[in-house]
Amino acid sequence: MISINIAKRLVKRALLANIATEKKGLAITPLISGKHGIGKSAIVESIAEELGGVCMTIEGGTLKEGEITGLPYQYDSGNGHIGFRFLPYYAVERIQEAEKAIFKRAHASDSSLGAGDSPEATLSGDVNRFAMNNISPAEKVRLLSTGKIAPVIVFIDEINRTENTVYKELMNILLTRTVNGYRFPWWVFFVGAMNPSTQNSVYATNEMDPAQLDRFLKLKVTSNSGEWLRYGKESGISPSILRFIKDHPKCLSESSAELEDEEKPTPSPRGWDMVDTILSSEPLLRPFFTEAENSERTVSRDMKALVSAKLGSTVATMYFASLAETTPALSAEQALGLVDKDIDVADKIGAMTVAKRVQTCDAVLSYLADNIEFLMLDKMGFSTAKASLSNFMDALDPSTKLLFAQKVAATVTSDGNNLIEFLFDIFEGDLTDMLDLSDETRALIEKS
Repeated sequence: MISINIAKRLVKRALLANIATEKKGLAITPLISGKHGIGKSAIVESIAEELGGVCMTIEGGTLKEGEITGLPYQYDSGNGHIGFRFLPYYAVERIQEAEKAIFKRAHASDSSLGAGDSPEATLSGDVNRFAMNNISPAEKVRLLSTGKIAPVIVFIDEINRTENTVYKELMNILLTRTVNGYRFPWWVFFVGAMNPSTQNSVYATNEMDPAQLDRFLKLKVTSNSGEWLRYGKESGISPSILRFIKDHPKCLSESSAELEDEEKPTPSPRGWDMVDTILSSEPLLRPFFTEAENSERTVSRDMKALVSAKLGSTVATMYFASLAETTPALSAEQALGLVDKDIDVADKIGAMTVAKRVQTCDAVLSYLADNIEFLMLDKMGFSTAKASLSNFMDALDPSTKLLFAQKVAATVTSDGNNLIEFLFDIFEGDLTDMLDLSDETRALIEKS
């Protein structure tokens, strides 16, 4: 869970990462999940204020079908033909007007425009001819950071408490950044908010399937009594209330399991693409953050939180740990002495972190599960491979060795056989140590 103040900084980093990349078709859309009343909308409004822009809030729960996509109407297009258009939703119309104004301002003194392609001519017709979405990331950063362009954040609240038809319309806008063929300009950002949605949730919500959730960067936000007390003091909340919350922090917000979001983030190729965009964009986006927010410690903590939110804490921990590792994991072939036979496996294993040792063990396990029957066809080669595996086991620390033995005992080969049957003589001592056996039984096993 992430506190409100940290969530604000994370959402801001995620949003701005969209302008710091030239990747096509990849949109990073934060989805703030948290209990009612904790300040999800305040996060977005505060970010818009910091960026000198505007926050347009759309209450998803109050929309009716067709309202957000625009209402259809017919018009006379001339020569007896009837045309068909959509009256844009108020937020879309305001964005279109701002886009026109920006285009006119940018081209007011452009001598390269001829009479036939003047700003007025360019803006005519139904097609969006005034989009300026192809400028470089550095130019986008310059225009926003200098206030030349004021960003717009479209905040769709309670997205999962809408009617089913409206829900589909909102999801399409959030994920494609288009509505009825109109593509929003680069300086328009989207943020969604939802109440926790789980099997035990007391909220009446639409369920998001894994494919939909994978397109969002979901941040689970919770209240923090310390943060709220600072907010209350600045906002002039009664001292008696502040004293009570300070003495009874659990009374700030309901904490029942039915109000929590238990969904776990999982990795995906799209998720790694988003993570790459977020991590690589950070240096370019420093003008939008304070000196304290740009400190190495804060940036490191924020990046780890964003990667964890997208890929899960386990994968995030493994990734950041790998950046600090100097000795890489061995391949299965290297560990078993099938290639690079001059490698000192024990020396390499000793220099590895625990994570890399486990990674090497997993590679060996996967290789053996797929190839053990094939290796057995060559008795001499299989004997050599077993000797190498035994040496590999001896090089492991006790905890990793025990973990590896447990995994081998539970693994089935690609042909459906128990892997341990082929390798029991190597693991016999470790496996018997794992079992709570009497001295008599242990002696019988060792004797056999």
